[in-house]
Amino acid sequence: MEPRATVDGVSNVAYHLVKALAKKVDVIYFPAFILKKGYITDLLNIYKRFIRGEFDILHFNVVPTWINGGYILLKFARERNSSTVLNIHGIIPLEHKLEPELGPIPYGALSYTLRACKLVDKVIVNSRYMYNAVIEWYGVDSRKIVVIPHGVDFKRFSECKIRLALDGDPIVLYVGKLSRMKGVDILFQAIAKLRTELPRIKLHLVGFGYLNYFQLLAKKLGIEKLVVFHGCIDNLILPAYFKSADFCVFPSKHESFGIVFLEAMVSGIPLITTPVGVAPEIIRHGENGILVEPNNPDMLAEAILLLSYDRHLRMKLSYNALKTSAKYSWDNIADQYIALYEDIIRRR
Repeated sequence: MEPRATVDGVSNVAYHLVKALAKKVDVIYFPAFILKKGYITDLLNIYKRFIRGEFDILHFNVVPTWINGGYILLKFARERNSSTVLNIHGIIPLEHKLEPELGPIPYGALSYTLRACKLVDKVIVNSRYMYNAVIEWYGVDSRKIVVIPHGVDFKRFSECKIRLALDGDPIVLYVGKLSRMKGVDILFQAIAKLRTELPRIKLHLVGFGYLNYFQLLAKKLGIEKLVVFHGCIDNLILPAYFKSADFCVFPSKHESFGIVFLEAMVSGIPLITTPVGVAPEIIRHGENGILVEPNNPDMLAEAILLLSYDRHLRMKLSYNALKTSAKYSWDNIADQYIALYEDIIRRR
C-alpha cells in the first residue's frame, strides 16, 4: 500500500526499497515499533524464523536498538555468524551541530550506531560524501563500506499528468523539512531580495518542521504574501506539485542524499540546489541543474532570477535531468542491493 502522507526520508527509502526488492527476492518485514496488539507476537515470530535459519541475510535499514528488539537480533546474528548489513542515512553529531533545534546529541542513539557499525558485515551509505563521513565521524573501516544511492519512483513522477492551480509567476517549489539545516532561511532571504524585480513570485513550501519560526521569519522579511505553506500533504498528490512548478529550489546546508531533487529531476522540473551531500555526484552545473553556494542568499537570488527569465535554459535542464534520473529507478537500485547480498553470502 502506498503511504498516504509525506513522511521522513528514511521511511520513504525503506518503503520503496522493500517494495522493489519484493519483486525479486522474498522479503520478511521486521514489525514497525508501535506498541499495539500483535506487535510482540510479530516480533517473536521473526525471532523463531531466524532461529530456524529461514533468513539468508538480515538488512537493518535503521540502527537496531534494545527498545524495538532489533539490537538483540543483531547480537544473535553475530553469534550465529549470520549475514548482516546496515544502512546509515545521516551523521548524528553533525546534524545536531547544524540544527541546534534538535537539542542535545542523543548519545544513546549514537552509541547504538557505533556498536552496530562494528557488528554488521557491511555498512551501506548513499553517496561518496556519506562514505567519507562515516569514516570520519563513526570510524568505520573503509573496506566495510558500500555505496548504493537511493532511488526514485520513476513511473509515478514521470508519468503524472495532473497540474495544480498554484499561484505565482514564477511558481517556485520547495519540498522537505522546514529547517535552517535545509536552508529554508536562506531561501526566504533570497525571495526577499527579489520582491521588486519579481513582484508576482510565489514560493510554495511542502513539508513539516519549524512552521511557526518560518511564518514569523516570512513576516519579518516582508514576504508573507509571497510564500505559501502547504504543510504535510497526501503522498499520492506530491508528483502533481512538482509538475505544477516552474522550478524547484533545495538550498541545503547539509544533506546526506536528498531524494527530493531526484523527484524533481524525474518530474522534468529544473532545480537549484547546493553542492552538498550527493548533489555534486549527480548534478552538473548548467547541464541538468543549477548549483549555488550554501548560505549565500545573493547567489541563490541570482539563480532564481536566471531561471525565471530563461525559458530555454529551463527546458535544457529539464531534458537533461530526466535523462540523468532514469538510472535511479528503485528497480535498478534493488539490483545493486541483491548483488551485494549475494556477494556477502558467497563469501561466508
